[in-house]
Amino acid sequence: MLRYLAWSAAGLVALLAVGGVLAYLFRGELIAYMVNPGEPFAAFTPPPAPDYETPEAWAALPGRDDTADLSPPGMSPRVADDAASVDVFYIHPTTYLTSDGWNAAINKEEPRYIIDNAVMAHQASAFNLAGRIYAPLYRQAGIYAFMEPWAELDDPQGPLALDLAYQDIARAFETYIRLHNNGRPFILAAHSQGALHLIRLMQDYLKRPDLKARLVAAYPLGMSMPVHLFDDLLAHVPPCTEPDQIGCLVSFNSFGPDGNPTVWFEQQRIWEGNELIPVAGRPLNCTNPLSWKADGEVAEPDLNKGAIPYAAAMADELPVTSLADPQMLDISVQCRDGIAYMDRLPPDEFGELVFENEDYHVYDYNLFYGSIRDNAALRAAAYIALQ
Repeated sequence: MLRYLAWSAAGLVALLAVGGVLAYLFRGELIAYMVNPGEPFAAFTPPPAPDYETPEAWAALPGRDDTADLSPPGMSPRVADDAASVDVFYIHPTTYLTSDGWNAAINKEEPRYIIDNAVMAHQASAFNLAGRIYAPLYRQAGIYAFMEPWAELDDPQGPLALDLAYQDIARAFETYIRLHNNGRPFILAAHSQGALHLIRLMQDYLKRPDLKARLVAAYPLGMSMPVHLFDDLLAHVPPCTEPDQIGCLVSFNSFGPDGNPTVWFEQQRIWEGNELIPVAGRPLNCTNPLSWKADGEVAEPDLNKGAIPYAAAMADELPVTSLADPQMLDISVQCRDGIAYMDRLPPDEFGELVFENEDYHVYDYNLFYGSIRDNAALRAAAYIALQ
């Protein structure tokens, strides 16, 4: 599948399942020009809004065979949908790299291919041991929404595209609660652009006591999480500090031992209510993806339950119908200044799609897949045990 994606730069980048981090990987004016929609958002005609009462608006649904159902060899198989006590609401990251418009139609061929074969298979599937998965498709903002030099503009357009994307996510969640949830506990999970929207979703909806009471845990990975939000808009969803804690939030960004996240921080924005604010200069949360604590201590390699490379890197199988063998990595992790630093670089299977400054954003799920899988199941069991 990597060969398939390498036919175009857009295809390759789409595999990375990225959000704003591309803004500094491809800083050149030529690339920015190539993905610029070339018109103000007001002149753009958005694609049709998804109808979340139909199965076509979802990348993963219980009772349907999709790649979120895959389990790596040697790991515990997924819980059957009809036996699951917990739901998972998962929001996919950016897979749209084009100048065609500010937001993508949900079934635009290349972004959708990557959602199914890279994202659902290697990210959403990490939660199928904990519960049954609902993953909405949405009119995701294109990559230029993150590449736009928003800090230099009086009227940036990217926030408008991101807001449109969020409105889809909000409608999807409302539909999930109304038609599918039936009072069940749920995990909220996402990556990159999806994590950006999940952070806003929690601000908007989890203040409702009935919904907050059903939250097992939230995993908005690959997006910086300013701690000041926990004092106000996310006071109802505190950071996770113990592996079996429930009703809390996990966040981290993965970097190598000599990683420099300065440009990452300078480019990132986060939803504070319905406004996008800069991340740079703010203290950030970091949950260690091995110890599941936020104490800043080193977590040793024996806590890693298995990393999985992209199956696409090992075969030309189209579509992906199985995951690669897990690898036990001899790597410790420590959270410092909002970043999960590894003490050494991962092997080559996790090195093909790394950004500059040892930024392993693309592999946030892959490197800690088994640990995420076990931790989500642990929190789900802890929630059920209290009922």
